[in-house]
Amino acid sequence: MNIKDVEKLRALSIEISDLNKKVTGLKKRKVKVVDRIIKAMETEESLLVKTKHGTVSISKTDVASVKNWTLFEDYIYNNKTLHLLQRRVSNDAYREEVKLVGELPGVETFEVITLNLTKKPT
Repeated sequence: MNIKDVEKLRALSIEISDLNKKVTGLKKRKVKVVDRIIKAMETEESLLVKTKHGTVSISKTDVASVKNWTLFEDYIYNNKTLHLLQRRVSNDAYREEVKLVGELPGVETFEVITLNLTKKPT
């Protein structure tokens, strides 16, 4: 074993850790900027904004949030609707099931708002 490689490995691990901390901070800053843009667009009642750099648009989708897993699991097993599960509720399957039978026991729907940014072709 080469001790220099071990030292390089440690140095790289430290560098990666430092960069991950920086990325975490940048992601938090990005969330704040996205929130400001969404609020401004909603205030202006804009769903789409074109800039010289590309297009910014708001999209909304319903996402399941299970509040009572016992009730929800009972529903799944009693109705043989295992397609609703992944490691979390499958949102596409959930929306379809809600369309078919209405609200599901133990699950609350909430809206997720995302910001889409597309690069203007050069």
